Amino acid sequence: MNSYHNNKRVYGYDLLKALAMFMVVFYHFQMLNFSFEPNTIYFPNFNKIIQLICAAGIPLFFMVNGALTINNKTTFNKVIHKVTKLFLIAFFWTIILRCGVIAILLGRGQPNSIYGYIDNYWFLFSLANVYILNYLIQITPKWIGYLLLIVIFALTFINNFVWDIILFVNPDHILPRWGHTGLFTLYGLIYSRIGAYLKHKNLNFTICVLIFLLGLALNIFKTIVMTNHNGTVFDGVNASFPTIGALLLGIALFFMLKDVKEPFWSSRLIKTIGLNSCGIYLFHAVFVFMIRDQMKAIFHHNTFPLYVILLLAIGVTILCAYISEGISRTPGRVLLKL
Repeated sequence: MNSYHNNKRVYGYDLLKALAMFMVVFYHFQMLNFSFEPNTIYFPNFNKIIQLICAAGIPLFFMVNGALTINNKTTFNKVIHKVTKLFLIAFFWTIILRCGVIAILLGRGQPNSIYGYIDNYWFLFSLANVYILNYLIQITPKWIGYLLLIVIFALTFINNFVWDIILFVNPDHILPRWGHTGLFTLYGLIYSRIGAYLKHKNLNFTICVLIFLLGLALNIFKTIVMTNHNGTVFDGVNASFPTIGALLLGIALFFMLKDVKEPFWSSRLIKTIGLNSCGIYLFHAVFVFMIRDQMKAIFHHNTFPLYVILLLAIGVTILCAYISEGISRTPGRVLLKL
């Protein structure tokens, strides 16, 4: 997923991937105080609101991927090659990192199911699904593709929002299994198509800010609703990818950053992080788990100030980017390049 378009580097895509990867790393630290007290009406504090912005992380990856790939003509053989490669990369690093380093060296249990293996690098499997579906849309009549997108959008984004309203009105209402769904992460297809559509569009910066704030407000609203419904702090990030709030956050950031120009945003650091976003995604959990365990052992508590977690996330993001860049100079680059 290289950041090139018409043989010219798109620095905004590097920046978007760098930002998205930082959001993923920051979110996975999970060492912030969210000020939750049982049996009270919960409202997210500043820490939680900042973390909720991370709901734009994975959507931005899908959007950049869509902007870079969807309008390119492809073939069945190319799609199969791409999908096979994604599966091999995911399984290889699951064995090396999840079943090896994380399980053995960091003392965390082995996956105990097929889902446990897939779940570690679910984004790569989801991306494979997106490649397959986009190819099928390309070779079928347009109305079938549009119908598929409408159905997925309705069963994820619209369905989730409707149930947010229902639970806001009546927090004690039983949420059925289909009341909140990502539809097997097929929302990634929506994000990729939106990225492809928006890459040549422009929007006033002030409008982008308003869209961003609306998206954040909807994500805050969802967190309030689901936390007060379940009695535990709602995730608000992974669980919010197939929501209108995350969609608006992603669209706003995509518009704001996709057209940045040289030389300011072409710094070596930004390019390194953007080019090595796959490696960061694959490697960051090792360092996040290691740091979290050490901090708990040293300080004997689980929460730290926001600035500490921000600095740690920046450090891990940069470290993994340069580790990935080092590997990319060896034959091992085939296990990192999407």
